[in-house]
Amino acid sequence: MARHRRAPHRPLAVNSSHWRADGIAKVGYPSEAAAAAAAADRSREAGVVLGVYRCDYCSSWHMGRRAERT
Repeated sequence: MARHRRAPHRPLAVNSSHWRADGIAKVGYPSEAAAAAAAADRSREAGVVLGVYRCDYCSSWHMGRRAERT
């Protein structure tokens, strides 16, 4: 059976989407569905709309606010 190698991680910048605003790494969820459920709960608690995305660094799913576009 052939083994597949994971793509090498790109360097992690302090301002990357892997980190929360307070400098702590974001919670990683194993699936988009798990992240979406957590985001929905957190959105109800905080009154903020949160989305989910696949992290380029850790390949987990994270939640976060979309940046305001001007």
